[in-house]
Amino acid sequence: MDGPGVTADINAVIIGMVGMFFLTIVIIVFVVIYQRKLIAQERKHKKAEEEHQLELLQATLESQENERDRIGRELHDGVGVLLTTARMYLRHNIEEEAEQNNGINKQVDAMLGETIESVRRVSADLRPVVLETLGLAEAIGELVRHIGKASSVDIQFEHSYDYPLSQKHELSVYRVVQELLTNGLRHAEASAINVDLNAQPHLFSLTYSDNGKGISSSDIVKKGLGLKNMESRVNALKGKLKITNPEEGGVMIHIQIDRQ
Repeated sequence: MDGPGVTADINAVIIGMVGMFFLTIVIIVFVVIYQRKLIAQERKHKKAEEEHQLELLQATLESQENERDRIGRELHDGVGVLLTTARMYLRHNIEEEAEQNNGINKQVDAMLGETIESVRRVSADLRPVVLETLGLAEAIGELVRHIGKASSVDIQFEHSYDYPLSQKHELSVYRVVQELLTNGLRHAEASAINVDLNAQPHLFSLTYSDNGKGISSSDIVKKGLGLKNMESRVNALKGKLKITNPEEGGVMIHIQIDRQ
């Protein structure tokens, strides 16, 4: 007698449960989609922030290079010319002065010569003309020869550079090599240094190694000024920098830049 009513109630309960089930599914799907949108937005904001930071870094480095170029030109074209002119007048005076003054004049001439050479070296470091005219491989080769003559360190430079970087990127890599060689001489106390440059159509790599004291894990974490400068330049090139301490001693620093 109660059969039809009970059946209707059961059907209502089933329909209600099915409705609740679908409603739950809809809510879950909505939450998942909403969370994915939030994650996508966060990634988009993070990427935009990273790109902004990279643009700031590139602008800072470019500003530094412009200032170095300006100072280098002023040293070469201004101070260097004045010193050279003063030396010419002095030499003219040496020829006409009495014999007793020649000793002092020659000392002053020698000091002026050393000063002019120092100005030229500083100007070349600030504004590497060789890099502008002959390219990265020749500029590093010149840098290695210059440091090799001025020190007792055996520096070997090998390169395969058939696919050059842009001039702007070459300047950044050149600064990194300068920093590496400076650290190897001043801090690592190395007696032998190797620099290997390799450029392929889609990949550029630079490997530096020496037989010095190496870099401790704590120093890598702390990142001194030299390491920070190198890392900033590599980051600006969207590259990767890896530091390892070989078992035989010393340090190896590998830089890799994917070419777009």
